[in-house]
Amino acid sequence: MTTLIRKNTRAFKTILEIITACQERPDRDKLIRLYITKAGHSIDDRINVEGIQGESGLFYEMTYQTVLSNLQSSSHQLCSSDDVPGIYFFHSSSNKVWDEAPFEFDESIKTEFSSLTELPAVRKKEKASKFDLSGPGTKSETGDSKKKAGKSTEKPVGSKATKPTKSTTIKEPEQPDFNLKHDIHFTNLSKLIFRDAKLSKREVLEYYDEISDYLVPYLKDRPLWTKRDTGTLKPSIEMTMDALFRNNEENVPDWIKSYLITGHKQKKSKLLCNDKDHLLFYVETGSLQFDHGLSKIKNHDTPDFMIIGIDSPDFDISNAVEVALATKQILDGLQLRSCVKTDGSSGLHIYIALEANTTFETSQTVANYICRLIGLKIPDRVSFGADTNGYGKVTLDYTMNAPDKSVVAPYSLVTGQSTTVATPLLWDEVNEDLRPDAFNHQTIFKRLKEKGDPLDALRKKVNADDLLERLETHYAFLF
Repeated sequence: MTTLIRKNTRAFKTILEIITACQERPDRDKLIRLYITKAGHSIDDRINVEGIQGESGLFYEMTYQTVLSNLQSSSHQLCSSDDVPGIYFFHSSSNKVWDEAPFEFDESIKTEFSSLTELPAVRKKEKASKFDLSGPGTKSETGDSKKKAGKSTEKPVGSKATKPTKSTTIKEPEQPDFNLKHDIHFTNLSKLIFRDAKLSKREVLEYYDEISDYLVPYLKDRPLWTKRDTGTLKPSIEMTMDALFRNNEENVPDWIKSYLITGHKQKKSKLLCNDKDHLLFYVETGSLQFDHGLSKIKNHDTPDFMIIGIDSPDFDISNAVEVALATKQILDGLQLRSCVKTDGSSGLHIYIALEANTTFETSQTVANYICRLIGLKIPDRVSFGADTNGYGKVTLDYTMNAPDKSVVAPYSLVTGQSTTVATPLLWDEVNEDLRPDAFNHQTIFKRLKEKGDPLDALRKKVNADDLLERLETHYAFLF
């Protein structure tokens, strides 16, 4: 017996919300268990994906996407089993006999999603029987249904007995060799990460392996944030034990480095990324884009960079280029050495190196003054973040200069549909021909070989206190 769960009910919406929310969580297989069935079979013949011999992670990913797609489909109906409480599955409009894509929720969702109403029924985890995906007419051996070799009498329904077919065990893909100090088992290597470029997880790992010597120095000993999928609208999340691993910290290798920060009524165990092993482990657990703070953890209140963000509202970087060149003129007039970097999309970040002991308050005030000078120079082209008259203008952001803010790291991949890389530029490259998509996972290495890292030029550091005094003395009357 089955019960239909209609799409307009709270019960259905809660299930959809949980499945969607868990899609990018590294512990989703602990919260939601998936099954497959052979065509024509019912949930009584379900096979736990976890028990499939070979690359079970690949089957889990494929089945998860099927469940999510079916929930969003108008041709599939969600049902719950009355015979096996806690099992959910689908019937399609073209097939109301087969039980498709069964799944169940672990008891832990009651805690994880306690704020939702009409939570689904849950089931205790059972030991997954090992299953070898063999040819038709064969089953794996389980603890409950072992059969003597050669004695199986199972026949396909409605057909004559056939000769046993040769087992076709799915082999797990070969693990990549990244010459790591620690043992990391990489999963879902064939999963498609960037759809436009058709880049797999294996290729993303290979990129970060090769770029690590350039990227890791910008992440080392700094507060970190990450984006964990290719959705461009999702904000970065702090790389903390809780955010990345939830209740599965026991599965985090003991060599992963973290540091504890204390704030108002809370403590956070923040993760570090000081070597390639850490970097690739975070990619394995779902991280894709890496952002960092402007200070190091030992001097959390003293930034070593000041950054001015320039963001084009219409995804046309040519507008940001015009503003960046005007900014360069002002910085040259102030005798400030600067470097520029793409944000991987339609914006630019301008860097100014700061002397030690600079406070974030001073840094942000200086950046604010510089942005206001830019606004005086090209008032019709720029606006500030909260400017109500800023529609269609390029946004200047000086608020990035704060201890709780982050910037995408140089040479990090950037979430989206194509494999753009946040890339430091030479100033003479900031022109009408600039195209962010020209800097990607393939072109960046040739570029580094030919041009090196332009941010290496930031060796002359600015005394922010002296600069602030100079700006207030000579330009404050303009504001």
